[in-house]
Amino acid sequence: MKLFLDNLFFLGEIVSLAGLAVGAWLVLRESLIGIVCPDRKNSGLAVALLACLAHPFRRAVRI
Repeated sequence: MKLFLDNLFFLGEIVSLAGLAVGAWLVLRESLIGIVCPDRKNSGLAVALLACLAHPFRRAVRI
């Protein structure tokens, strides 16, 4: 029984660390998109990032 409880505790620790890592990634991603593309609209993050990164290429194609 002690081994089961120890394994359950470590599983809880792993799940907790994974949740913390996912939360940190979401915050870091939001701050990086704010730095890379500060004048983005309030649309989806992936759409805003793609639009911001594709802007110089669209400009080069028009010229």
